[in-house]
Amino acid sequence: MGLRRGALSLALLLGSVNAGCVNLRPPPLPIAAAAAGQAPTPVWTRRAGSRFTRPIAAEGTMLYGGSVDRKVYAISVASGDVQWSSRMPGMLVGGVLLAGDTIFAASARPEGRVSALRRDTGKQIWRANTPPIGAPLALIDGHLIALSEQGEVLGLDPSAGHVRWRRHLGVARAGPVSAGSGAFLVATTDSLFRLATATGQVERGAPSPGFVVSPWLVRNGVLVGGTADSQVVSVNPTDLALNWSFKVDAPVLSSPAALGDTVFVATRIGTIYRIDPGPQPRIRPIVTLEWPITSPVSIVDRRIVLGGADGVIRALGLDGHEVWRVPVWHPVDLSPVVLTDGLIAVGGNGDLHRYRQ
Repeated sequence: MGLRRGALSLALLLGSVNAGCVNLRPPPLPIAAAAAGQAPTPVWTRRAGSRFTRPIAAEGTMLYGGSVDRKVYAISVASGDVQWSSRMPGMLVGGVLLAGDTIFAASARPEGRVSALRRDTGKQIWRANTPPIGAPLALIDGHLIALSEQGEVLGLDPSAGHVRWRRHLGVARAGPVSAGSGAFLVATTDSLFRLATATGQVERGAPSPGFVVSPWLVRNGVLVGGTADSQVVSVNPTDLALNWSFKVDAPVLSSPAALGDTVFVATRIGTIYRIDPGPQPRIRPIVTLEWPITSPVSIVDRRIVLGGADGVIRALGLDGHEVWRVPVWHPVDLSPVVLTDGLIAVGGNGDLHRYRQ
């Protein structure tokens, strides 16, 4: 229990420090050409809001994000210009959710609300007053699922915003994830729960293998996640059984990534592990970096791409050697947005940087 409380305190502390340091950080320093390596070509740099939170949604010519300055932004991928913004009554700590022509967003303190916005204009379709929402939203089996900061799970009608059901489970930081067959999974500080999507009824519960604070990786019908008590775990979403668990050298506060059946995960202090599949999966470190990792792991063009507390985004080969690096405002909390011809890097001060490969 002491470990779980410590892990929760660590996760909350990291979030509060990042939110509190907005606008107090110096701009990024340029990187020498020799150190930059084979870096992608910069196209534009823009700033919108204070600091974006995950997830960010991108489709077609637009990028959509939620910021701690209480606004949802729609940004042109071609130019970086803000096309519209819509204000919420509190910080957006769980990013945005894009579904068809609708953007869903939820605010945390000082006032909770779930809103549906028109994708083209940002105009409000509906709003629902809720407790402060502390995790990303999910649209599962025709229900909009929201997790409150007080540990309540809400199922909303995505077309009108009516709350269909409520269930109190406990505090969760990772968003809900589909468990198949009309169910979804929630990981609280000490338990895993499988709930019926239509009613919120708890179908199954199990002790948590660790406190999961970042979104699960769904791979081959199983869930893979990192825990704040320094584990990487795989869980069967049907019966919540633990498939395997590996101890690593530090907390895993960001999501894993996969290339084929191979999983890559990074610990907070900068070690990247590779997990190879099979009846008995194997884990091994591929590189130990000299900087703390603060963003989820991404796979871009068969490169491992991640950001650090120093405001540098680096791309590594699959064996851990560095290929390129680019500077942004620190810290880097979000994965880059992958485009067909490059990427958009997201810094820690509302800054966006478009690169072409």
